[in-house]
Amino acid sequence: MTSVDLKNMKTKALNFPEPVKSLILSEPDMIEAQDFISKMGTWEKLIKMEVHKK
Repeated sequence: MTSVDLKNMKTKALNFPEPVKSLILSEPDMIEAQDFISKMGTWEKLIKMEVHKK
């Protein structure tokens, strides 16, 4: 199976709004590609929701 390294994304997540920042930082450094793909949609929706609140 293919894994995705989240270390770079975790560094960028420090600038993301909550709760996306905490969610991404709580992930392991490496996750399966299929898990990454399914979580990206949720993370993107949360980011958009937080940006529109401000």
